[in-house]
Parts: sequence; C-alpha cells; structure tokens
Amino acid sequence: LKLFWLMLGVPVRARALGVSSWPCAALVQSLPSQRADRWKAARGTTFLMASAGYATTRAPGSNAKFKVGMCQTHVSHDKKVSLANVKSAVEEAVKKGAELVVLGEMFSCPYATKYFFEYGERLPLPGQLASDASPSVKLLCELAREHKVWIIGGSLPELEGDKVYNTCLVMNPEGGIVAKHRKVHLFDIDVAAAATRPAIKFKESDVLSVGETMTLVDLPWCRMGVGICYDSRFPELALAMRAEGAKVLVYPGAFNMTTGPAHYQILARGRAVDTQSYVIFTSPARSEDKNDYQAWGHSQLISPWAEVLFEAEHQQGVFVVEVDPSEADRIREQVPTSYQKRGDLYAPYAQLEDAIAKRRRSENESSL
Repeated sequence: LKLFWLMLGVPVRARALGVSSWPCAALVQSLPSQRADRWKAARGTTFLMASAGYATTRAPGSNAKFKVGMCQTHVSHDKKVSLANVKSAVEEAVKKGAELVVLGEMFSCPYATKYFFEYGERLPLPGQLASDASPSVKLLCELAREHKVWIIGGSLPELEGDKVYNTCLVMNPEGGIVAKHRKVHLFDIDVAAAATRPAIKFKESDVLSVGETMTLVDLPWCRMGVGICYDSRFPELALAMRAEGAKVLVYPGAFNMTTGPAHYQILARGRAVDTQSYVIFTSPARSEDKNDYQAWGHSQLISPWAEVLFEAEHQQGVFVVEVDPSEADRIREQVPTSYQKRGDLYAPYAQLEDAIAKRRRSENESSL
C-alpha cells in the first residue's frame, strides 16, 4: 500500500477519502468541523476522483477561468412559483455563459422557522432519483443535467427523521448530487433596535438541527468550500477550507435589513482577506410584502484581494461574473500568510473557544 501511494507521489501518511455515494463525476469531501487538528489528522489531504480513480493534489482542477452565475430570485409562499423563478433564473444564467450557478438561501421556502417543516423535503436515497415528493431537489437535478452546468442549490429545509436541516446541495452537470452541506452555525440572534437600525430576533435552533461537517467540492477548475449564511461569520471555518486547498468559498445567505447593511459586505471581504480566496455571497431577492422576512439582497462576488468585483441591489436578477483561480495563487504568493502563521501563540485559542461554547450550550440546555 505504501508503494502504491509513493508511485502516485502521495505522502504515505495521507489517505484517500471515500467518494460520495450519490452518482457523481467529482469528489466531495466533508470534514468534521470541531477542531482543525482533529480532522486534519483523521482525514489527511489526499482525494480520490470518482470519475478517474486517481489521487489528486491539494490544488485540483485546471485553474482555468470560469463564469459564475448568481441567481437572486424571489421566494413565494407558493413553492411552485418559487421554483418557476429558479428555473427561469438558471436558464438565463446559462444563456449568459455561466458554468457554475449559485442560488440563494431558502430559495423555495419563506424564511421563517414556522415554514421549515411545511416546505421541507426529504433527499433521495443514494442511487435514487429525486421524485415529485422532493420538487426542489428534482428541479435542480433536471436543470443541471439539461444545461450541463454545476449548480450550488442555495439551501432548502432538509427533512431527516424528525429533524430538519438548513441544507445546501451541489449538483454536477450529469444531474448528480455530489455534496450536501448542512449549516454548521445556526442563526440565533437577538439585536435590539437602535437609531440607525430595526430590531431583529431570530432563533433557527428552535426548529433546525445543526450540521456537523465541513464541505469541500472539487470543481473542474479548482476546489470550492461551501457554507451557508451565518457560517460566514466564523473565519475558522473559512481558514480550514482554505487549508484544504479551496480557492473559492460560496455562501448562500439571506441576511436581513439589520445585519445586512452593517455586516454583509464586511464579512464577504473579510473572508476573502482571511483566505485569499474568491468569496461568493448569493441572496434571495427582497420580498415586496412587508410582512415577509426582508432579505438584504446585494448578492456579490469578492476577489482574493478583497475587491468587490460585483454587487447587486435587492431586486430579482441574474448576474454572471468571471473567476480566475490562478489569481488566488498570485495573491497567496505575494502575501504568504499561510506560511507565516504563529500556531504556537494562538492555536490553543480554538480549544479554549470549544470549551467555552460547549459549556454555554450545556447551560442553555439545562435552563430549558
């Protein structure tokens, strides 16, 4: 076995990861997110490509330029209308040359905890095709296959047993589900009103269960990391994905009218600076019904130099922007922060934060 890995030029300590059990032509990796040292030791850094059966390096893909389509769609209380909006948007993105299409968070479900079970869908079992019982999943698979395009399916409420997750699906051009990212940081906030902003209180954990994995996908051009909305507030997750070779980070999100103006672009640019990666934030369009959750909109794409390459307004629209993965390489060579880290000074911080978070969760649970 050691000889086999040496012939491939792979360090003996590294081991290949299993591929997704869904039909796919690209590797998907999900890594435990609790501690970087734990997942790095347990998983290694070598990947096994499903389509070719060979190990890849830490920087897979052609590094060629590709076009990303951000679909900022209206979400209706009628799921059929929401899905029609998605279908139209994906088709427009493809016509504009998009090779990777990204949807917003909860693209087929009004963003409120009371709707998550009602609009939730069960994913098809490995090897099965999505049925009419899972219309959002079925549509994404059909669109990806019909247009031969990669689709980052924003997010939808995923039902499993008696639990519901905020889940992002990734479809390859064959229409196969190659990744499933469950939101690992739930949106639980209580912000008081101020002179310059409205109050906002939201608690996803009242209904949603938390995800437990970090998700990476090998695209034809480069490796991509996936998070959802509130995940973007945690630089540790972004840095962990960058450490595993990601050059593009995608966060479908539905920031609101309080946190959106204050933090949306700061977070996108911050994660770009932290990781020297492209960062894609894709939002649903803002509802015209003031009784609905009011999304900030402003889907945007940030360069590895933290330049705002594109920013939308809040209305429905389809926006196509070119990405050059080699730009991430250039920035990382010019400002080599990954080789300048002082783990001896601040690596224990992650363990300390883990302990504090666990204690607070335990205190919250005991008070219920």
